[in-house]
Amino acid sequence: MKDPTAGPALLTPRLQLVAATQATISAELAGQDRLAALLEAAIPSDWPPEHHDAETLDFWLEQLALPEAAGWWLHYMLLRRPTAPTLVGTVSYKGPPTDGVVEIGYSVVPSWQGRGLATEGSRALIEAAWERGAEVVVAHTFEHLAPSIAVLRKLGFQPAESSEPEALEFRLCLGQGSNR
Repeated sequence: MKDPTAGPALLTPRLQLVAATQATISAELAGQDRLAALLEAAIPSDWPPEHHDAETLDFWLEQLALPEAAGWWLHYMLLRRPTAPTLVGTVSYKGPPTDGVVEIGYSVVPSWQGRGLATEGSRALIEAAWERGAEVVVAHTFEHLAPSIAVLRKLGFQPAESSEPEALEFRLCLGQGSNR
């Protein structure tokens, strides 16, 4: 990783989660080749994953300018491989916790879906949230996204009353599910 402003990555058995910085997002906005060089990773032909567009990147870029934002937004999900890592998706917080509650999201490119990567990456993000003081993790998805619902169920999330119209909400409290 060539970004000197990046903090330590979160590691799982197969993944390295690299917290986005203004440098990584600026590189991605400049082109996939710039992002690949900065992350020192291969980028699949079906990059970017769903819900990862220029408008969203611009929003994250703005948020990462705030002093309390470090590590509380986008994380690039790199599959660790003997040759070179491969960028397979993203996991993210939707900002720092508010009253102990933090929201997560995840997306994997189609060519790498169905291999447990969203579950593995999300589990690492949840553990990091607990370590940083969060008490509840929230996730929203849609009824037609059965694989997304399966990820949340595997992680121990429970359905909750949704705060977003037409979205399903799931919650995981510290001490329940697949955490600690």
